[in-house]
Amino acid sequence: MQRQEESNVATDRRWVVLPALLAAAACGGVLGRSLGCAAPWDASLPFAVAAGLLASGAVLIWCLWRMRGSCRRDAAAVQQLSAALEQSRVAEQVLQRREHFYLTILEDIPEMICRWYPDGRISYVNEAYCRHFQVSREELLRQGGFPLFHPGAGRRDAALYHEQPVVVMEYPVQQDDGSQRWERWVDRALFNDDGSIREFQSVGEDITARKHAEQETARLLEENRRLARMALAIQEEERANLARELHDELGQSLTAIRAEAECVLQLNRDRSALISECASSINAVAGQVYVTVRGMMRRLRPSLLDDLGLVAALEELLQQWHGHHPEVVLESSLSAPPSLPQTVELTAYRIAQEALTNISKHAAASRVTVSLRPAAGRLELCVRDDGVGIDKRAADRGFGLLGMRERALVVGGEFHVSTGPGTGTTVRAVLPLTEREVQDAGRDYPDPAGG
Repeated sequence: MQRQEESNVATDRRWVVLPALLAAAACGGVLGRSLGCAAPWDASLPFAVAAGLLASGAVLIWCLWRMRGSCRRDAAAVQQLSAALEQSRVAEQVLQRREHFYLTILEDIPEMICRWYPDGRISYVNEAYCRHFQVSREELLRQGGFPLFHPGAGRRDAALYHEQPVVVMEYPVQQDDGSQRWERWVDRALFNDDGSIREFQSVGEDITARKHAEQETARLLEENRRLARMALAIQEEERANLARELHDELGQSLTAIRAEAECVLQLNRDRSALISECASSINAVAGQVYVTVRGMMRRLRPSLLDDLGLVAALEELLQQWHGHHPEVVLESSLSAPPSLPQTVELTAYRIAQEALTNISKHAAASRVTVSLRPAAGRLELCVRDDGVGIDKRAADRGFGLLGMRERALVVGGEFHVSTGPGTGTTVRAVLPLTEREVQDAGRDYPDPAGG
């Protein structure tokens, strides 16, 4: 290309020089002849030739000087043109390499990729798309392709894409053999500068394995929740049975022991001081054991919870806890609906009980606040302290917090812990208010199938 441009410039120069020389010679001859007309005929010819040569030389020098500048400009223009052509060639090669690179990637990835025009004609499909629909690329490009698109692609109108340029869909696909597969498609609209849609692009993948895994996870989660509910119910039933046994058997036996000790004291009033001392000791020990047993029965199954409800049971729990920790400022605000599911009452009571136990063991708090109130159609229990807080890693490993969280979740509630070193700890449980919500707790989780 460069040699051709230089040859064209040299040709142009020749066509400029020759007319200039001819014109100079003609002018010189005319001038010489004019000047030689006054001289004798034998001297006019040499004089005319000399004058013509002088004129031709002057014109030639002037033409060469002008051509020199023109040549320089032409040479610079040729160089610029050559550089521009070389840059264009290099850019074209880079563009071709990049296009090949990206096309290779698009052909090798497992996701299905398809691009089509608004009129339905397909402009590009990759190999994964062809394999999925079991059709050749040539056939797809020839027939348009809407029958092979996912169900939503052909029904998307321009207004929707202008409002939402990217649309994500997941849906089941019924196979010929009766089985069902799941696909996920991301549709995107590509616009021209004037805002009109130039092309659509769809990127799809088969998510059947993921959907099956989600469904299996949901099934296992529900089974785990159901087993946890059964375990907690059995645990509470065993606690209630044990509390009744302690009350009926051990309580009556301790009462009999104390009665016998009193009888011995009455019979030995004026006889043996040693016998009276032993009887008094027996009576005192039996009384301490009875107090301990009553405390165990309340912890196993608070009778006020069955007799008077959650608020009364919590008030008794807080009173007992404050009796063991009088140095802590205890504030409470308790209110609840008159009728609550038994499982919800037990859950709230056990969470409050465990939270207070954790505070007494680890918090070193000076102030504790306990609140129970209905909020937004749910029952909210909050236990807050101003103690040392809990390290996040320790909180994740603590069985007390894990047990409280599991109790709240199995009845369809929520459990949250806000804590940090030196910032105190807030335990918050949000529980359902009705038995129906508790029964439906296992069905409240999102359906992985999108139902």
